[in-house]
Amino acid sequence: MDAIALLDWLLECDVDALLRVDAGRGGVRPWTFAASTGEWSLRVDAFSADECMEKTLKALADHGLVPPE
Repeated sequence: MDAIALLDWLLECDVDALLRVDAGRGGVRPWTFAASTGEWSLRVDAFSADECMEKTLKALADHGLVPPE
């Protein structure tokens, strides 16, 4: 699943989420994904977009959210 599809799916699930890349970090984990509901929140920082998506999908699964294929 690509990032846009994931964000669309999370919107359908009433999850607030954002994906950010911060060039000002000088290459130190510039990718961030954050998501939250009223019950939980998560933040993932990563060195690449691929790593960020991989970690994000695992973190979401830990909260019982597994997007469709």
